[in-house]
Amino acid sequence: MITYLALTLSYCFVYLQAYTTLPLAMRLQGLSPQEYGLAMAVNGILIVALQPVVSGWLGKHDHCTVLAAGFVVVGLGFGLTALAGSPVAYAGTVAVWTLGEIITAGLGATIVADLAPPSMRGRYSGGYGAIWSTAYLLAPLGGTRLLALGPAVPWLTCGLLTTAGAAGLLALAPAIRRRAQAAKAQAILLQGMMNDCDPNCPH
Repeated sequence: MITYLALTLSYCFVYLQAYTTLPLAMRLQGLSPQEYGLAMAVNGILIVALQPVVSGWLGKHDHCTVLAAGFVVVGLGFGLTALAGSPVAYAGTVAVWTLGEIITAGLGATIVADLAPPSMRGRYSGGYGAIWSTAYLLAPLGGTRLLALGPAVPWLTCGLLTTAGAAGLLALAPAIRRRAQAAKAQAILLQGMMNDCDPNCPH
């Protein structure tokens, strides 16, 4: 779980660059806040159009494999930002990483729920939420410092981080599956014990 949270942090750091470093990078290229808004509008349009269609289908596949694929697509979109210089180009990169966002949507929390023993689901969910909170702090701090090193540096770093995160997730996948199966077996056992309990026994 700790390793999974570390991989999640790398993804969150990259994803949140869209709301921290990206508008600054566009501003440095002479683009206006309105043009940033138009580029980001692609994100909302694609989510509304595609997520309801594909989320159920994606959920039927191995969670770790799908999540790793989403990491790669998100990284590709942010990596391509290094080549963008116009509103249309930025909108194209937003479209790419939005597809990755759609792929990953909900799967992170699903894996946490799969990993958590029944008695520790709240603690595991809280840890997952804390990772996002940490990323909200680190993303602007890290992204702006990378931007100061060069206009392409943050985006190439994003591509490397998500690629490494995807590789780590695939390497971790067998352990995640074993833990998920063990947690499911424990939940079934506890449910059976509850069902066999005397009706007058407090549950």
